[in-house]
Amino acid sequence: MKVPHAVSTVWRLFRIPLVLVVVYLALHAALAASSARHGYGSPDGLGAGFVTLAVVVVALRLALIIVVPAVLAYRVVTLVLAEIQPLDTR
Repeated sequence: MKVPHAVSTVWRLFRIPLVLVVVYLALHAALAASSARHGYGSPDGLGAGFVTLAVVVVALRLALIIVVPAVLAYRVVTLVLAEIQPLDTR
């Protein structure tokens, strides 16, 4: 069965943001679970493994929040600028 054009267009618009939200929430859940087991208030205290994981997860989450939208905005702007034709100044 062929997917209607309108559905595929909407899917293309929301696919990347939806994937980014799912990845962000998965990273949040991973850090929360690790923090509950090995983080603050743990009988063993903060371990090097938890601190390393926390730094990596926070860096990935920051990349998802800052870098990815910046790259997407850059792509949109370059696409729009490529479509704009210069005015004829004769």
